[in-house]
This record gives sequence, C-alpha cells and structure tokens, in this order.
Amino acid sequence: MANRIPFFSNKHKICVICEGNEEYEYFKRLIFLGVWNNKYAISLVNAGGNGNIPARYQDRYQNGSYELVLVFCDTEKKPYEQYEDIKRKINEFHGVDNASDEVVIIKWRKLHSLL
Repeated sequence: MANRIPFFSNKHKICVICEGNEEYEYFKRLIFLGVWNNKYAISLVNAGGNGNIPARYQDRYQNGSYELVLVFCDTEKKPYEQYEDIKRKINEFHGVDNASDEVVIIKWRKLHSLL
C-alpha cells in the first residue's frame, strides 16, 4: 500500500503580492537567482493592477497558508493617491491605523532607484 501521509514542508511560507507584470517578473527573477535563504518558500501573486491588491491581500491573509503576506507595489507619481488607498484598505481590514506599515509595503520606485 502506498504511503498517503501528506508532505509537510519545514520552510517558512511567504506570499508576495505583486502589483502587476513588472513587479511579478522582478520577484520571479529574484527567486530564480536564489537570493533568499533556502528556509523560505516564497509564493508570488500577480494582482493585475494596484486596485486588486487589497482583495488579494485579504484573501491570502485569511487563507492562513502563509506565515507572512507582503505587498510589492509602485507608489506611482505624486500625490500617491492609489498607494495611500491600498494602505488605507489594509489598515481597515486589520482594524489598526498603522497595520500597513507592519505588512511592509515596498515602494517600487525607491527600490528600483537603488538597483
């Protein structure tokens, strides 16, 4: 009889929600290059636009499959209305004024300028 015990990974499961194709491909390449420690299992989600990020975040967070859910998005141009809207919706979801600061939303333009 075949062993039917499910496989359980001892890796830390992290989900990164990417705003769109550019961010998704960037993270995909980083995973391919093996820049993270082997103890992390990183899953990517392409939100298909910044308007979809809060819903994707809520879904993955409530799913309970991940130890950490991060958002990787562009701040766009001033006055950063869409970026601030994403942060506001994440804060409302958690019921905490600064929850989005703890989620670690990465500002794409700032990161991109460092590369």
